[in-house]
Amino acid sequence: MNTTPGPGDQKPSRVPDAPVTASPGQLLERDDGQSQGVGRLEDIVSTIQEFARLRFSARAQIGPEGDIVDAVAAGVNFLGEELEASFSEIERRVADRTAELAIATEELNRRALHDQLTGLPNRTLFWDRLSHRLSLADRRQTRFAVLFLDLDNFKAVNDTLGHAAGDQLLVDVALRIRAALRAGDTAARVGGDEFAVLLDEVATREAALVIAHRLSEALRAPYEIGTERRIAMASIGVVVGPESFETADVVVAAADAAMYDAKRRGRGRCVLYSKDRNGQARFLTPGDDVRADPGESRREALPG
Repeated sequence: MNTTPGPGDQKPSRVPDAPVTASPGQLLERDDGQSQGVGRLEDIVSTIQEFARLRFSARAQIGPEGDIVDAVAAGVNFLGEELEASFSEIERRVADRTAELAIATEELNRRALHDQLTGLPNRTLFWDRLSHRLSLADRRQTRFAVLFLDLDNFKAVNDTLGHAAGDQLLVDVALRIRAALRAGDTAARVGGDEFAVLLDEVATREAALVIAHRLSEALRAPYEIGTERRIAMASIGVVVGPESFETADVVVAAADAAMYDAKRRGRGRCVLYSKDRNGQARFLTPGDDVRADPGESRREALPG
């Protein structure tokens, strides 16, 4: 039987599908879900922005859904943990290096201002402290004194026992000088076998000479150098300030001149430098009165 429709036959009509509609409640749930998704993404973005501000403790919220957004949040949080750990390690290393740099800088400064053999302040530091003491002259009523010491027989020790023995003698001399001084005084090595002492406060010229004499006696005691026992004496020049001294160079030059006067008078002596009204320098014997009136200054020599 032929069922093919003929030209005159009509096609059967097709009923269109009914439109799918959602209830108001379903639409609200859909909008709320979209809003929550947007909010979760914004939270992730905000967390990443906190990382950019180096706030690596920030964390994105992970919900119960377990969807792709939660997976991204978990990845961002893992990145934050890694960044936080790395940054903490960097901070620790920077702190360690900073501390090491501070120690190295302090050591460099110490070496720049101290004698490497004896550990005493060097010429630079001594001049700085003396200059500072001179700057306080108008504000302090007490005097100060500078002692310039030169070992009398150091060359003999070097020549007969060697430079190592000479170095050991210098170290021992430095220890005795330091032990003989008061808190606030400064001892320095300013040359091969030359030392300088700044007595921060002295009441009188006699007091300065007493300290110089005591120091000379301390240095005179025998030294054990290897298997040898040696006696080292020092010629000491003393100058009391402020007087008319304006610079540290002038003060030290005066003490140095007094020291050479002590050597000429006999080794192991202490000589006090000053000038008379006419600017002439002179010596006085140990029995002479070392007290000078403000208009007179003298050099007074005492045996060490």
